[in-house]
Amino acid sequence: MEIVLIKSYAEKPWRSPEVYQMIEDSLKEKWRVKSVNTKNPETLHNSLTWHEQAGNESVFVFNIAEYLDEKKKTGFLPALLEEWKIPHLGSSAEAITTGLDKARTKALLNQQRIPTPRYFVANRGDSDIEYYAEKIGYPLIVKPIREGGHIGIREDSIVYNDVSLNKIVNRIFEKYNQPALVEEYITGKGMREFSVGILDSGIGLFMPIEIDYEAMEGTKEILSYETAQKDLERIKLIRDGEIRDEIIDLSKRTFAAVGARDYSRVDLRMNHTGCYVLEINILPGLGPHSFLLEAAKDIYGFEYDQLIQKLTEDSIQRQKNGNRGSIVK
Repeated sequence: MEIVLIKSYAEKPWRSPEVYQMIEDSLKEKWRVKSVNTKNPETLHNSLTWHEQAGNESVFVFNIAEYLDEKKKTGFLPALLEEWKIPHLGSSAEAITTGLDKARTKALLNQQRIPTPRYFVANRGDSDIEYYAEKIGYPLIVKPIREGGHIGIREDSIVYNDVSLNKIVNRIFEKYNQPALVEEYITGKGMREFSVGILDSGIGLFMPIEIDYEAMEGTKEILSYETAQKDLERIKLIRDGEIRDEIIDLSKRTFAAVGARDYSRVDLRMNHTGCYVLEINILPGLGPHSFLLEAAKDIYGFEYDQLIQKLTEDSIQRQKNGNRGSIVK
């Protein structure tokens, strides 16, 4: 078995040359590894085919990116690898497409009766934004509908009136050329935020942690893009067994609902009215300071190289067993 690591760099700390080098070093401890860095799908296909033919052995692709070219959003890697019938880490193209579309994900959650904050989609030129905002009630949070990694989320993304709402919606259109997801902002009495890392291994491993806002800089309880870029996020373990069980159950149901595979991260918030799934990150960051990596170490004692190797081994085994995971049958 030869591992091919696709390196698709982006302006995100978890897609940096340093993180890719850590992944490559971890993989090389157990397998022969080749790295490929290109924005051209044909070049990638030729490289994968050559590796397989030259080595006269099967190839497994370790990929953590959505696109070959992140800026232009071209070369959708999960779909390319499926089309070429090359085994690879991670979920199907369909599941990843669902996870990348926040409104589509939330519609699916509603369909499956998984609690999620009320929302609406604001398109360019809509005349009824204020009407839908009034139906939900302020405060609201406004996000780009097709971005991950906290992109487009700032402290002023929490809005309290129609003027601020329209300002942020227009900013998203102008900067990201896409609609905005306008969502009920879960706050108030008993507010807590959680993230649950999931490894779809033989038994299914869950790694729930709580966002420790008291230990973080900033005046608002929000995970902004700036916070993620500067690694300012702080977490703590969850001591309340009842809450832990509840968020694991909601995360498991969310993972299954979107048909995820291998690994993911589910983000949730709760207050006095209940616990709600915010979104699922189907390709969460694997940088050393990501929630999933930190939780894996704190809860299960995984060092970085051990987790990367386990992800690879479990995915290879899953696909040998007929593409089924422990959570999604």
